[in-house]
Parts: sequence; structure tokens; C-alpha cells
Amino acid sequence: MAIEFSSLKKINEGKTKVIYENPGDPATVFMLFKDDITAGDGVKHDVIEGKALLDWKTNRDIYEFLNRKGVRTHYVSSPQEKVSLVKKLDFKINLEVVTRRVAAGSILKWGGMPEGTRFAPPITQFHYKDDPLHDPMLDDDYVDYMIVEKGSVEYQEMRDINAYVFGLLEDAFARFNIQLIDFKLEYGRIDGHVTLIDEITGGSFRLWPFAHDNPNLEQPNVLAELDPQGRLDKDNYRMGGPLASVKSKFAAIAEITAGFKAL
Repeated sequence: MAIEFSSLKKINEGKTKVIYENPGDPATVFMLFKDDITAGDGVKHDVIEGKALLDWKTNRDIYEFLNRKGVRTHYVSSPQEKVSLVKKLDFKINLEVVTRRVAAGSILKWGGMPEGTRFAPPITQFHYKDDPLHDPMLDDDYVDYMIVEKGSVEYQEMRDINAYVFGLLEDAFARFNIQLIDFKLEYGRIDGHVTLIDEITGGSFRLWPFAHDNPNLEQPNVLAELDPQGRLDKDNYRMGGPLASVKSKFAAIAEITAGFKAL
């Protein structure tokens, strides 16, 4: 029986999802995906019909994969198309936690490094989640100080989870000849524990196909081993690609993550 969202209390609405109460279980909420797509901290905005279904499929397959691998997440199930059932938060940690394997995107400008630079091990950075302030990054030394001197172990837990999840997803995408370039994840507290939350979809990461068979991905710069022009992620939208093309890339991601069921 389909869930009638018109009769449910809306708890929150973001750029790509709506959160509704679950009267049958107050410890969980419904997360309904939208067809909206945004970039530039919400300045650029469009609607792509069918995107919600693709995002839902990708999110479902990734979270079910992570749950099987023992990652502590908010994801419970997918009761119907475009809807995830997730655990209700004690509170949300207002940070985006970004892990990078390969230099791409904004780090090329503020980090002053060539595109394709490989980070070994991957680097993780914290960004304060605030669109008007353009998600400013926290200084690594200060984060270390907070962990050691202030006992803010949540930062270390988020670092550790991000690193573990990155390794899992990097290996998973590599099986389909795709390099996970970077991703951003979000966290909250559930039952007192730091927990992976929110969506993980085509807007959460960068994905570049391998440029050829058996690429050498252990060198300092891997740009020649990858195909950034064949990217499958939201950069296609950020760079002004046609909406139909953006949708086809998101469909390709959903097709790949469907294969995670066997991993």
C-alpha cells in the first residue's frame, strides 16, 4: 500500500529531499527524493524528471552495501520507489566531510595543485555546512586541537568512518572500471553514536572512468590514466551540460551501483 504523504507531517524540506514523520514508528522517518538538482550552493536550480527515482536507486544500493559491510548508518529500508526509511536523528552535525583521492574541483584553485594529483592516503577535510558562506573549510590543525585538547572525538570518528567508506566504495567502483575521485558525506547522532546520514547519490561524489585497461593508479598524478571527460557525476550539471545528458549520467551510476548487490 502506497504511503500517503499528503496526510503526514513534513518535518523538513531540503534541496533534493523531503523528510516526513512516520506515525507507525517514531524512531524512524521517511526520506522522499525530489527531481530537483542544484549547484553553486543552491544558486543554480533545475528539475529533471526521473532524477528522484535514479537517486533513490543509487542511494538504496550504496547504503545496503555499506550496511552489509558493518558501517553504522541511518538507512533502514526502501518501502517504495523514491522513499527511504531512515532512523530519526538525535541531532544533525552541521558539517560536510569531504574525502579526496584525486585532486579535482575546488581544490585545484584554493589548493594550488595540478588536476589529477593523487593523495595517498586520501585526505579528509571538514566544511561548515552553510550555503551563504559557501561551506567554509575548517583548519586541519584546529580540528586536531579540538580532538586532543577538547576531547571532541566526533571529529576523529567522522574521519575514520569517511576513510573506511571511501575505501569500500573506491574498491566497489573500481570493479566497474570507475575511479572514485572524491566524496562528501554527512553525519548525525543516533542513540548517542556518530552515524552516517543523508543521501549518497550522484551529487555526493565524483566518478571518472578508467582511460584504458589496467591503469597505473599508484603514480603521483593519475590524470592520464583516467577519463575526466567521461565523468558520471554532477559536474556535468555544474559545467552546463544538457539536462538530458545529466540524467543519462545519473542513470549510468544507478546501473553501476545495482551491481553492488553482488559485492
